[in-house]
Amino acid sequence: MILRVQVLMIVMLIGLARNLWAQSATADTTQPQATKGQQTYHSISRSSEDSSRSIFNFKAAPIYVRTTPFSIYTGAGSPKDRIAQSIEIGKSFNVIDLGVAFGRNSLRPDTSLFLEGRVTMDVANYGIFANEMTIGAGRVFDKQGSLMLELTYSIMAQIAPRVGIGLTTGYYDFSSETTDSSKTFYGLYLRFGLLRTDSGGLLGGSTRGRGRPVRVGRPHRHGR
Repeated sequence: MILRVQVLMIVMLIGLARNLWAQSATADTTQPQATKGQQTYHSISRSSEDSSRSIFNFKAAPIYVRTTPFSIYTGAGSPKDRIAQSIEIGKSFNVIDLGVAFGRNSLRPDTSLFLEGRVTMDVANYGIFANEMTIGAGRVFDKQGSLMLELTYSIMAQIAPRVGIGLTTGYYDFSSETTDSSKTFYGLYLRFGLLRTDSGGLLGGSTRGRGRPVRVGRPHRHGR
């Protein structure tokens, strides 16, 4: 009788062990239950901390908007002739923003409008602050049809989960068949888009309602 009970217990333990092994092989314990099945750009990336290995997926990449309500050129001239404005819309691929900007080079009614493609890279992060670099190329719709080239550096602070405010300075080079000029400008801009981690990886929808994580120590610089 005792031998039969022992054999039965051994069989039950073997069956229980098999069930536990099957559950552990199929269960995904790497994510909280609330985030399973959530399709975001962050979830399809190979690693949220390694931006260089992120998947370049245009359809899944989140949209951002960057607007510059005020920037002023250095040098002599009326304020109306020296103030420029623009708005940019595009998609974010971890440390890279790819967008198209539309704006004007002065506040006068006959101002020259411009259309420009921009590539912005998130260079470094420290706490809520980020350093960005922008390279752009486009056209000014004046009589000459001038070529417009841009090199800009920015410092941004993430003041809300999807809102950042920054200071920017840079250079515009204008050239046509008969004229050319270079202008230095300083400005203020706003960015609406997802947060970034220390390594520049985007934080997806699961982080809504939470600010950028507080970071201590030395700043992280991408690609160095």
